Amino acid sequence: MSKPSCAAEASRSEKLIAKLARFYSVMGHRPEEPGALALMAEMLTQSATDDEIAAALTLCARECKYPVRVPDILQRIPGQEIPQLEAEARHAWDVTQDFTRKYVGNDVYGNYGPEHGWYSNFPKLTNRILDSVRRSGGWKTYKCATDEDFPFLQKRFFEEYQAWTAVAHVDPGKLLTEMPKLHLVAKSMDIPKRELQPAPTTQKIEVKRVPQAPTPEEMRDLAAVQKQALADWKSRQQRKRSEGGA
Repeated sequence: MSKPSCAAEASRSEKLIAKLARFYSVMGHRPEEPGALALMAEMLTQSATDDEIAAALTLCARECKYPVRVPDILQRIPGQEIPQLEAEARHAWDVTQDFTRKYVGNDVYGNYGPEHGWYSNFPKLTNRILDSVRRSGGWKTYKCATDEDFPFLQKRFFEEYQAWTAVAHVDPGKLLTEMPKLHLVAKSMDIPKRELQPAPTTQKIEVKRVPQAPTPEEMRDLAAVQKQALADWKSRQQRKRSEGGA
């Protein structure tokens, strides 16, 4: 690549870093890893034009659940749309997230589910979604998930959702080597009493401040920090490869 081309790509990346900073100042949940925005900018400028990236960011602002990451942006760029099966899984994930926020609650014993929520007439989810939730952690995992848990939980849900059809066709008889024998001796029917749990304490609700858009000076500083962090990361990777080849 010629020097003018390198300078042009660097200029595009720098402008896109500032644009991504403004985008996350509105959407929230910006990647906190050093050099993350610079790496995102580099990947996006190699995949699309500035107009296509701007259009994709606009669609993300309208359609995406937080946190927005590179795959969310790329799949909204023409020519890089996701396959139908993955699109269906992503829609099922959105349905599951909305359902969890609105209908899933818990009782005093720590049991989670829609039957413990505020609404007694909650809508019924498909068996595929219910099985995917159960196999990826259950309703408690979804209700208590943090922002850090989000990408890992989403990945597990996609894997279970896409494997559901294949799992449903497995013959249970092939998984059991011997049927259990019936015991003739009666076992004790004493049922242990459950201890009453203390009533849940009232949670304090924090009102989050709306983030302010960064100033142009902050944009320039952020771009410089992101570029330096990315350069440091690339240097470390190059050094590791050199040491491995030695």
